[in-house]
Amino acid sequence: MFVKMVKNDFIRNKIITMTVFVFITMAVILAAGAVTNIGNLIQGISKFQESAVPADITVMHAGEYDQGKIDRFTDQYRDHIAMQETMVLQNIYGSNIHFGQNQTMAGTIQDISFVLQNKNFDFILNLDNEKLDVKKGFVAVPIYFMEQHDLKIGDTITVKSGWYENQFVISDYARDFEMNSPLTSSKRFVINQDDYNEMLKMQAGELEYLIEFKLHENGDAAAVQTAYNEAGLPANGPILEGEIFAIFNSMSDMIVAIVIIFISMLLLVIASLCIRLTFLATIDEDMREIGVMKAMGISRKDIKKVYLNKYRIIAAAAGIIGYLMSFAAVNLLNRNMKLYIASDLSGSLNYILALIAPILVYVMIVMYCKRVLKRIDKISAVEALRSDIMERGKNSFPLLKNKFFSTNIYMGLRDVGKRFRLYRLLLVIFIVCTFIVILPVNIYNTMSSPEFSSYMGIGKQDMRIDLRRTDSITEDFKKLQEELQNDSDIEKFAPYITSSYQVRNAEGSWDYMNIESGDFSVFPLKFLEGRAPEGEGEISLSLANAAKDGLNKKVGDEVTVKTDGQEQKLTVTGIYQDITNGGKTAKAHTSLGVNEEAILWYIVSLDLAEGVDARKKMEYYQNAYSTAQVNDIKEYTQQTLGNIINQMGTVVVGGISVAIIIAVLITALFLRMLLSKDMSQIAIMRSMGLTLKQISHQYMAGTLMVLIFGIIFGVLTANLLGEFLVSLAMSSMGAAKIEFVHIIWQTWLLCPLALIIAVGLTIYISCKVAVKDDLSVVLRS
Repeated sequence: MFVKMVKNDFIRNKIITMTVFVFITMAVILAAGAVTNIGNLIQGISKFQESAVPADITVMHAGEYDQGKIDRFTDQYRDHIAMQETMVLQNIYGSNIHFGQNQTMAGTIQDISFVLQNKNFDFILNLDNEKLDVKKGFVAVPIYFMEQHDLKIGDTITVKSGWYENQFVISDYARDFEMNSPLTSSKRFVINQDDYNEMLKMQAGELEYLIEFKLHENGDAAAVQTAYNEAGLPANGPILEGEIFAIFNSMSDMIVAIVIIFISMLLLVIASLCIRLTFLATIDEDMREIGVMKAMGISRKDIKKVYLNKYRIIAAAAGIIGYLMSFAAVNLLNRNMKLYIASDLSGSLNYILALIAPILVYVMIVMYCKRVLKRIDKISAVEALRSDIMERGKNSFPLLKNKFFSTNIYMGLRDVGKRFRLYRLLLVIFIVCTFIVILPVNIYNTMSSPEFSSYMGIGKQDMRIDLRRTDSITEDFKKLQEELQNDSDIEKFAPYITSSYQVRNAEGSWDYMNIESGDFSVFPLKFLEGRAPEGEGEISLSLANAAKDGLNKKVGDEVTVKTDGQEQKLTVTGIYQDITNGGKTAKAHTSLGVNEEAILWYIVSLDLAEGVDARKKMEYYQNAYSTAQVNDIKEYTQQTLGNIINQMGTVVVGGISVAIIIAVLITALFLRMLLSKDMSQIAIMRSMGLTLKQISHQYMAGTLMVLIFGIIFGVLTANLLGEFLVSLAMSSMGAAKIEFVHIIWQTWLLCPLALIIAVGLTIYISCKVAVKDDLSVVLRS
């Protein structure tokens, strides 16, 4: 009998059953997709790391270098160090690398190095995660440049530097565990030994060294770094630990996965509300049947089973289909992961992890159904057979007091006030749907905005010119400043010099740190605490440097810096946010001086006068200073965060689609429940002479008012709570206080308008269909 009743219920409520089924399937797809994505990321990073065997400690150095001293140090610390290898980089300027139709790589913010494959560890891999073996005349190009310049295998690039000129055929994409991410400022091109020797002989590039150490499993990285610094070994560049490379490689995909998980959690909340709405509609509709079954002596447990079995079947079927479809959804989101980390992301673990979502959704639905079905316990047979027992609101909104709205609109708004406990469910769902739309939009707009540069340790500016190490770099820097001073198209500019200094850490030993010196009042940063260094003996620290696992300093504390062999104490005046260079940077007043032996780069920031064509001005300075990198700040941000921005764009489209579908489905379910409950009242209004149009307007007015309030609260919640959540996620990267860039016409007009149109059409169709039922049948029932 119960099987027949469940079957009849499916047939009777085809539309509502399919609506709930689709919604649960969607929730499972997103939840399983997010879990699978994280599983893929963990698996991919692990396999990538296993194949690449990255260094545990990497020291970047430019200048004089003695391998003998490195070898003796390695032998001295064999208890910690398993292997040591030094990679010699030949740095070539982007303007000297030609491809396509007279195109070059000028303007890239990346340092480009041509290298040989390592012998022992830190291998550069192909797309199958196999160690690259490049033949003479060929080159393996980093994925970053293959994508940025749309290069293909078989294309050619030509290197022209001084007297050196050679054409290479692209043989492979190069996967580089240490320098894969756009967040790292260097990229390595792999060539053959013969080509490398010729390039070295012709002095085509500036030499730089990667002094790398692979530790034993129980090796102490901190002890090795301290000993290395105290030994005074070459290190006029940053010293990086292996963990930072894994963070950089996983960052863009992890951010997307976190956003998807958050949306999935919201969907699970909405799923609960959806089931509640469905049960309220079904129980209200079946009130007399429940009364009959109770009068016949059927137990409450058996009655509940009729309704519960239906949703057990729906949850199980939706879970299976959602589970299978989630793998297709994952493919839309992990393109970046497949390209940069691993080609094959399959594995039994992923299939097992993905099962968590459908099982969780099934258990949640069954448990929630049991909770909602407790309402049946409160229904007596007599009450069920006599009348509608749904609660009515106690508030009174007399029609005579209406002075602003038409009668039908006022009656709709009045209904919301009288039965707010019923409508609040819909309000919460509209708030959540709006949140799902607005949060990814805000994140995308913030990362795409030039103002995001403030989280990269640089002030807001129109352009920046980077000068890299050459024999004439000092002269070029002076010449550039003189030219900018006399250029009427330049409104203002400020030169900055970044050098590597020894700094006393929290344990009392010496670490190397990049410190930028210059006038920071011209292009001011946003500071979390304090201000920029303005006078002699002042320094400001990035958040990661000031943290407990960094220098452990706060505003007013002193930092000891070694300059020209002398210790100098600098007072911390401010703490700012920076997600570049591992988040550990510092800015000092020019009185600190310049460490001439360890200058890393010169930068000039500038603003253009009003009306000046930025593109033409960039081209002029790029041609005038061929070894420079000239970028506007938007392009600089795009090159650094392009992968994350592109993936967030996909999440924005997905979020809007999911939110609209949810809003439409829930609105249809809610109105079905409401109109079913009010059928007798609707029949009475119709018998009194009210037209179908007038009755529909009442329900449309009330539901649209709830929608508008839901959108307002949703946007405000996304703006305020969203900033907190994103700041929490970004704090580990060096940005603990993110302020969204709000594009008003998107967040307050376009996105809300899309929801209003979708929900408005749903309300119109639902009301039009429901109030057309045969009046005589309703009155007789």
